[in-house]
Amino acid sequence: MHLPAPDDPAASLSASRGYAGLAAGALLTAVLLAFVWLFWSAQEQARSGRRQQLFDTAVHQSLAALQDRFAAFETVLRGVRGYHDGSQSISPAEFQSYYEGLALPASLPGLEMLVLLPWAGGAAAAAAGPATTLLVQPEDGQDGLAPGLLHSAASREALERSRDSGQLVLSGPLPVPGQPARVMMALALYAPAQVAATPVQRREHLQGWALARLDLARVVSDLQPGVPQDMALAIHDGPAVAGGAPLYASQPGYSPARVNADLEAVVALDLGGRRWTLVLYPLPAFEQRFEGAGHHAIALLGLAFSLLAGWFLAVQIDGRRRAMALAHTMTRELRQARDALEDTLNAVPDLLMELDQDGRFLHLRSARSDLAFMPPQAQIGHTLAEVLPARAATQFMAALEDARTAGYSEGRQYCLTMQGRERWFELSVARKGAASASTHFIALARDVSRRHDAEAAMHRLAHYDTLTGLPNRRLLLEHMQGALQACRARGTYGVLLYVDLDHFKQINDARGHGVGDSLLLQTGQRLLALAGGQDTVARLGGDEFVWLAPSLAGGPDQARAQAQALARRLIQALGQPYEAEGLRYSVNASVGAALFPTSGQSVVDLLREADTAMYRAKEQGRAQVCFFEPGMHDQAQERLSLAQDLQSAVAGSALQIYAQPQVDGTGQLVGAELLLRWHDERRGAVPPERFIAAAEESGLISRMGSQVLHQACATLALLARRGRQLGVSVNVSPRQFRQADFVQQVRAALQGSGAPAQQLTLEVTEGLLLENWQATAERMHELVALGVRLSIDDFGTGYSSLAYLKKLPLYELKIDRSFVQDVPQDDNDAAIVRAIVAVAHHLRLHVVAEGVETQAQADFLRQHGCDALQGYLYARPLPLAQWLQSLESGPG
Repeated sequence: MHLPAPDDPAASLSASRGYAGLAAGALLTAVLLAFVWLFWSAQEQARSGRRQQLFDTAVHQSLAALQDRFAAFETVLRGVRGYHDGSQSISPAEFQSYYEGLALPASLPGLEMLVLLPWAGGAAAAAAGPATTLLVQPEDGQDGLAPGLLHSAASREALERSRDSGQLVLSGPLPVPGQPARVMMALALYAPAQVAATPVQRREHLQGWALARLDLARVVSDLQPGVPQDMALAIHDGPAVAGGAPLYASQPGYSPARVNADLEAVVALDLGGRRWTLVLYPLPAFEQRFEGAGHHAIALLGLAFSLLAGWFLAVQIDGRRRAMALAHTMTRELRQARDALEDTLNAVPDLLMELDQDGRFLHLRSARSDLAFMPPQAQIGHTLAEVLPARAATQFMAALEDARTAGYSEGRQYCLTMQGRERWFELSVARKGAASASTHFIALARDVSRRHDAEAAMHRLAHYDTLTGLPNRRLLLEHMQGALQACRARGTYGVLLYVDLDHFKQINDARGHGVGDSLLLQTGQRLLALAGGQDTVARLGGDEFVWLAPSLAGGPDQARAQAQALARRLIQALGQPYEAEGLRYSVNASVGAALFPTSGQSVVDLLREADTAMYRAKEQGRAQVCFFEPGMHDQAQERLSLAQDLQSAVAGSALQIYAQPQVDGTGQLVGAELLLRWHDERRGAVPPERFIAAAEESGLISRMGSQVLHQACATLALLARRGRQLGVSVNVSPRQFRQADFVQQVRAALQGSGAPAQQLTLEVTEGLLLENWQATAERMHELVALGVRLSIDDFGTGYSSLAYLKKLPLYELKIDRSFVQDVPQDDNDAAIVRAIVAVAHHLRLHVVAEGVETQAQADFLRQHGCDALQGYLYARPLPLAQWLQSLESGPG
């Protein structure tokens, strides 16, 4: 072998080529390793970016879903406020119907209880705490209501904050033992048409709260896919995790210290005056999406390849082939990155669009095919006006213009008819790029049909009667306001007809609510058939309807004549027979009419005037129309004042009990009737027929009757201790007699006083027998079983029927003073008295004549066998204490 010498030129050239090859190989290796490092770094950054992007998207979706759900809860409570403001009163059955109409368990899971909490009203009541009379739905939630919803510090703080602010508020966690965390949403209810601008005014006009108890676990679980399943959510009540009360954690054993700090979102959410701190972090399932380590293997291969390429180039320079292989690898990775971005966009559940400034579709995609008005490819290249209906396109273009000037737009909605039903979409539009001259926009259209339908249902429930579908009081007042303003502007007149069905309550109580509801529906239909196109027919509640006719022709006299004709047509139409459940019913109507406008007249004044006129029509015999006159208001005020003064008199025991003696045919005292008398400081002696009528209307008659009953038993006990066997009679009103516990009241009065029951006589009127005769008879038998006696007062003036005389356990008949006052001179009255005495004695009934004022009357009554006499001839009514004292001093 020949070895070149060191100074050999050929050896030096060969060595320089070898060094050049090594240098080229080393350089290529370095270049390739740099590419490998850049590739690996880019893949790591892309993976981290995708991971962060998906996490941020999930956080945004979770917050949006939670905010949307609480906005829906707020809509429910504001609907209840509207329902409250538009209703004169809300019964449990109406509230249940309202609740069932919302279908809340299906549409808004997690809202486990809806409560209408009334408030007594006034500053004193506000300091005393909430009232305890509730309307709760569902009804089985009543038992679990008190522990956390009404009596905890958190609930009271929320009620007070809502009361003083007038805003919807959210409570802190409610203490419900053994159950997951609950919170309460509260919205204060104020008196309609009252100013409540300050906390003092709000407390004064407070009428209650609309409350909702929320189960956060159910609320969050129903938000899928708003809250992704591979994300964990924890909610703290407070501005920070530290020190905040934990409300909810989707993962058992949640602890802030154990959360993955590498990827975590801590977000503040303000709801109802409270700040919640939300902690969102990924679960293992989320991280599994990014566990693929293919780019690591590729980087290792790239390292090996780089070394191999450098070595190979040193042996045989083949850079072009190596460059092509590297380019192919990088292209494949770019495609993978593009596919990952495509998957992310496909996961967005809304319509995602790119448009230019002319509204032309450049790109459109959605994971839900049912959201597109037409196939996406058919829309590309077309403008909004070409694809969408005119109104929807106008809204969309307005959103694009807002985004062009402000950079973004949100909240605009448009409606499309798809698959035979209306679908509502809410737009969020952003300008693409920071420059205001950008001509491309990114738009997101979210399907909000369920929320829109819920809002529409709330609006209908707040403005329309649920039974008849007619406008309710709230909507009527709006129409009345418009009619008043229009009539004043035109110089024309209108009329408000206030309609009340006569004796409807009797049919409703006797035949049930099914028949009653049918009559109310038919009444509304008849009124609508009579009304004109500009008229409004509304139902205020119960059997009360209103007909607003805002366009009467001519001056006041002509308008009154037209209103009179309308009212007569109305009475005639409602007087026609009704059919319900196979039977025919006759119902008349009393109508109050009030013309408008008058000087200074408001809608409240107008409604009150028509109401006052309606009551005057009832007083004048029903089934007629009565126009409001200014003097009626004074009379109504006097009736109200009398009722209020009477209530104060009853509460202050200002009513006095008098006794009017009763004697037998020989003039011997046999007993007395206890009577109420009222001497008012301002009015003086108020006639009994006047204040008894006011007591019947206001419901005080039951309380007054109970006081007289207990005094009668105490009097009988005192007489028994003195050895006097005298009877005592008391009047019992139909309202008092029909109380569910009336028999128990009589038993308790007898047992508590020790009075002899056989000496107590309860006087009832014939009108008691008109309604529910069978139940009345059963109650009479229960009373007789106690030993008391029953008497028919004012016999012959009402429902005089011999049928009930022989079927009821009666002891006595009292002949009304109207028959006694003209005997024996009047032959008709004399014949009636003789007939009553004969019938009563034939049926073995005791007979008492009241109103005996002359000796001739007494002689006639004794001659025909009347058992007892009562009247001014023998004694005027005396204060009870004075009468008892006279028994001791006189012979009796």
